[in-house]
Amino acid sequence: MQSRSVSSLSASVAEGSSMDTSLMKQQSPPSPPDMQAYSNGFKTVFNEVSCSLSTPTEGSLPTDLIGTYYKSGPAMFSAGSLPPPKNSLVKPKQPPVPDGEDMSRMVLHPFEGDGAVLAMTFHGHDNIETGEVNTDEAADTVDTKGKVTTRFRYVRTNAFNNERKKGKKLYTGMESTRSNDSGGTVGNDLSLPFYRHHLLNGLNKLRKNTSNTRAVYFGKRLLTMWAGGLPYKVDALALSTDGRSQLGGIIKREENAMSSSAVIDSKRNRILFYGIDEQASGSTLNIYEFNSKFQPIKENDGAVQLELPGLALVYDFGVTENYCVFVQPQLKVNGMQYMLNKEPGKSAALESESALLHIVARPGNKDAGGMKTIEIPFDGMAEANLQIINSYESEDGTIIFDALRSADSGGGSKSSTQWPWASTLGDFQNMSSKKSLWRYEVNPKKGLVSKDCISQDQLYFGVVNSNTSAQKHRYIYAAAGAMGEGVAPPQGITKFDLDTGARESWFPESYEFCGEPMYAERRGDDSEDGGYILSTLFNGKDECSELVVLKANDVASGPIARVPIGIAVPHGFHGCFASTDDANWTYEQIERRAKLADKMETRGSMWNEVKSDFSGLGLRFDDMEEYFGDLM
Repeated sequence: MQSRSVSSLSASVAEGSSMDTSLMKQQSPPSPPDMQAYSNGFKTVFNEVSCSLSTPTEGSLPTDLIGTYYKSGPAMFSAGSLPPPKNSLVKPKQPPVPDGEDMSRMVLHPFEGDGAVLAMTFHGHDNIETGEVNTDEAADTVDTKGKVTTRFRYVRTNAFNNERKKGKKLYTGMESTRSNDSGGTVGNDLSLPFYRHHLLNGLNKLRKNTSNTRAVYFGKRLLTMWAGGLPYKVDALALSTDGRSQLGGIIKREENAMSSSAVIDSKRNRILFYGIDEQASGSTLNIYEFNSKFQPIKENDGAVQLELPGLALVYDFGVTENYCVFVQPQLKVNGMQYMLNKEPGKSAALESESALLHIVARPGNKDAGGMKTIEIPFDGMAEANLQIINSYESEDGTIIFDALRSADSGGGSKSSTQWPWASTLGDFQNMSSKKSLWRYEVNPKKGLVSKDCISQDQLYFGVVNSNTSAQKHRYIYAAAGAMGEGVAPPQGITKFDLDTGARESWFPESYEFCGEPMYAERRGDDSEDGGYILSTLFNGKDECSELVVLKANDVASGPIARVPIGIAVPHGFHGCFASTDDANWTYEQIERRAKLADKMETRGSMWNEVKSDFSGLGLRFDDMEEYFGDLM
């Protein structure tokens, strides 16, 4: 299969200037995207993958690529389309239907789709590892050399189970916002919207936790996350759902909101989360920090709480050695609408004003919870829906972070809110913001913020080598549109060298679309770009998906291996690669766990939710409608 590469050499960020696209050297420029093929990536997955062994159809897998890749994203766009177990007490009133057949069951935006997790375990050269497999069993083990063990399963959230049993859409709290263009292309951005949840706090039917935005593995735990509700704990092998998690009890109330972001401090081997309880008059920020065993750090019991001004809709943050960094866009709140219905599209609008940068001392810092707020100079583009790729502190105390910014592209057509959404480039541009890559430098002592544009190209899902997380990084990897600075869907993979200004890219065929690139380290190599880049690739012509593997130090040459996933995985969001030994399971271990998970669900064990903190069984407050809805 042919591929297309693009290389460029431009001015270095280290020299303090934006990358100069006039210096670009280009071979085989990408073709415009096949938008009909792209729109095919928004179709419900009706069949899960319990456990399957996959072999590359092109190339071969490196023997030093060992670990498990996870990715999260929405996969059900027609509500209640996975039938419950045969012995369920509540039978759906309507069976699953193909997308588009019953529009009353279709979500109005892909972000409202129920979340699912893809897991692919790379076994490397050895197919027999230490653990459950002993010498006597070795003869019966499956040969996994050069193969991948694949799983794909929905997260059994409360909302998912409710709609699955009823066989219809029950949660419509965001539909008015999705049909409203007041937020422009940023508010309802097709790739990841600024309006992510209803503004009524707590556990309620207006705020549907789809757990579809991020999968993160740390301390032998796998969590799926969504902005506005608790994360869900998922079995790392079988992907079965354990239930909502209060992170070992550090989150005191189940109605507390959590973000969909988590950042690992690679130097200290810690992970940080945050949540914001949003109110129009003022919002409460909670920051949580855990050690390598996923226990709250001893200092301040691993948590700090502080107040933010006004309605704080903040969906990402950065972590440095000593601080957490938040960027809060300015919002104009319609007090009457907020009081009456709390619909985000009617209650909150982005202001053309300076955003607020909050620098907060981490829970382990001696000044834990101390906050300094600095205004970011306004340049005509609101700092809303910012994706912070990585942040760190320089030797002189300057805080540096790179981020993808979103600007209103002038679209926002109401006609684009109906499935299949982006079947034409015009529809996509009407629902998508203009994105660009920027570097921010903050002098906390002087209270100054400067920013410099690295690239105006349409970029998505920026990442770094996870071993540089919260540390100085040199390289950024991102998904890129095929039309340069023009608004187009994520399709190729691009790499930026921030020291030299060099850039290289690879683009697949016009009907193929990559997702978030994920760095996977190569065993025995500790360089910043000596590993591999993994990404799902959706083939919209054949409606199938693959995992592509590229060399991180030679992105332009394209994939060295393509592994079929076995199903068409919809366009998703964020994931991770777990390279630790505890994420290197054998095929037999995964298969046994997957069979157990299937058996538990068949017997109905998964229908009485177990708290993921293992504190007991029982119904939740928002489970009442699920069990007694017909009587209420």
